[in-house]
Amino acid sequence: MTNEQIRLLSKMKKLINQGKKRFAPRKDRDYVESLLELGITEEEAWNYILRLNINYYCHDFKPFYAKDGKSLVFKMKINDNIAYIKLKIEE
Repeated sequence: MTNEQIRLLSKMKKLINQGKKRFAPRKDRDYVESLLELGITEEEAWNYILRLNINYYCHDFKPFYAKDGKSLVFKMKINDNIAYIKLKIEE
């Protein structure tokens, strides 16, 4: 993770703490079902996200959804499942 990406993650966490957060709808799956598969609630998901750090960073090999460079991908084990977490700032 670069220093710029670390600053971006810090900015993302600040926005989340300010309540500026949402799960983006996807065409291929429902995020509620994904959370159920992980055995967590939305609030628990945000708590996991706030714990993300450089140790969970994962290089994004398909950055097509964020051409502006304001997105990050992480990989974290949650309840014995691997979860890929994609964060993006939308303005």
